[in-house]
Amino acid sequence: MIVFNACNIIIKRRFATFALYFIVFMALTVIMPMMSSELYTTDFSEVKPNFTVINRDGDTPLSDGLSAYLRERGHEVALDDNKEVLQDASFFNATDYIIILPDGFTDAFFKGLPLLIETVATTESAKGRYVDLLVNQYLNQARIYLDTANMDEAALVSAVLSDLSIETRVETMRFGAGAPVDLTYQIYHNMMCYLLIVLIIVSISNLTSSFRRPDIRMRNLCAPVRPRSMVIQQILCGVLVSLAAWVLLTAMGFIVFGSNLAGADRRAIGLLLLNSLVMTLVALSIASLVSSFIKSPTSQNAAANFVSLGLCFLGGVFVPISLLGEGVLTVARFTPTYWYITAVANICELTVFSRDALAPIWQAMLTMLIFTATLFCLSLVISKHLNQSERFSSSARTEVES
Repeated sequence: MIVFNACNIIIKRRFATFALYFIVFMALTVIMPMMSSELYTTDFSEVKPNFTVINRDGDTPLSDGLSAYLRERGHEVALDDNKEVLQDASFFNATDYIIILPDGFTDAFFKGLPLLIETVATTESAKGRYVDLLVNQYLNQARIYLDTANMDEAALVSAVLSDLSIETRVETMRFGAGAPVDLTYQIYHNMMCYLLIVLIIVSISNLTSSFRRPDIRMRNLCAPVRPRSMVIQQILCGVLVSLAAWVLLTAMGFIVFGSNLAGADRRAIGLLLLNSLVMTLVALSIASLVSSFIKSPTSQNAAANFVSLGLCFLGGVFVPISLLGEGVLTVARFTPTYWYITAVANICELTVFSRDALAPIWQAMLTMLIFTATLFCLSLVISKHLNQSERFSSSARTEVES
């Protein structure tokens, strides 16, 4: 195991570089799920829009009740009854909704006359539409009491506000299945794909470039070790390095997001880990192919970032697959990262673990394994051709020579 021990020495000497990559990219991988989860969360929370009421009808129970009802659902922004002030507030989005109650509003309402209410809502926000619905809800409820009950204005407004303040408690319950996988952990597994590719390409390229030094290569050719044994030992070291990266990233995911996985189905977590392990093998095959073309240490970082970013952008790691166009998706299906993200999405959506539900997941993993085998075979063919090329051997450089 002389070659294997030599690979370990190379890894130890490059440990500072690997650690720096791991710390920087790990920080990004942990921070981005926390930031992105707020954009993709499906949890419901009531919106508190900004609104402005310009009351030209004076203080009446009906208009005061409308203002009180809107204050319970939003934030009131006080503005002067001036055309330029209102226009500026709407233009700069200082308020989402402006309602102007004209003089005689209360009398017209109780006499059943048309209400000439002026409203201004921001066109780029749904908040203005939401406040408009609240105003209609208040007036429609008041109209019902006006048509069906003989009440004075104060009692009518009090009854309307009492009805609209009623809330119903909603409780979500699941039967026969665990809680879905937390969104932040899902995004973390998406980002984990990028980090695996970067780290493994940098690690494998450092190993292969060290053995391609012309003097080292010529010495190995006359060494009492068969070339096949050298290749096998290098591959074994690369597999161990890749598995170490996978274990570190998996452990970090549990440390950071483990508290969010309470109640999640353990089978779904196991499928996510298996999927990431398959992606580790894919990343190793990609690294073997890419490292065949790396001739100098200065090109290692460029190659690692170019390949990883390209595959991750096409595969839906940084941009959701649902936002990609048909042309991009056609190309993306020929990348292993697309099938990895597809498997992660299907796993996180599982509610039952039937054969039909698991079929798309096994299909995605099988496709990734096919990519792995194809890339490994291609890298072996290219590596054999390059090793027999005298031009390639004479042009190989390392950190010592450069």
